Amino acid sequence: MGNESQTKLCKHCQTEISKKAKVCPNCKKKQGGILKWIIIVILVIAVLSALAGGGDEKENGTSSTNQNQKTEKNQEEQKEIEYIPCSVAEMMETLEGNALKAESTYQDQYVEITGRLSNIDSDGKYISLVAENDEWAILGVQCYLTTDEQKEQVMEMSTDDIVTLRGKIKSVGEVLGYSLDVDSIN
Repeated sequence: MGNESQTKLCKHCQTEISKKAKVCPNCKKKQGGILKWIIIVILVIAVLSALAGGGDEKENGTSSTNQNQKTEKNQEEQKEIEYIPCSVAEMMETLEGNALKAESTYQDQYVEITGRLSNIDSDGKYISLVAENDEWAILGVQCYLTTDEQKEQVMEMSTDDIVTLRGKIKSVGEVLGYSLDVDSIN
């Protein structure tokens, strides 16, 4: 029994070796050290997480203040924004005639558009407007809803309704048409 307390099993080949052995005489592999490395890795991860988390807390602390300032700024900008009135039919005609011109004309512009509601996303993320007089239209303006109030307004709508809304054109493309972030639904 005294002999058992002074021996251990090799972590690699399971041969009985001296408890003090740093290398197994059978397989020649180092013993121990794994726990030490696991502890070091855990400590490094903990320190990195604390540093990253600490930065996030600082950012989160000022983030809500910054978010409030951005919201106030956006509300002020909306009051000052002049929306270009146009129809989805006009926009699609420009796009079909010359996509480069359409991109140059509408990209990053604030528009007030009118079109026929063709799709309402089940998640409430967007609606699609197409030209009013084109019953077979596939391409149009994908309008991304930005507030819960807008989602509530859309809940009362149906496809084929004529809709006027205001927003900023975010992208223009001959394959996917236009995309717009909605500011308001009239």
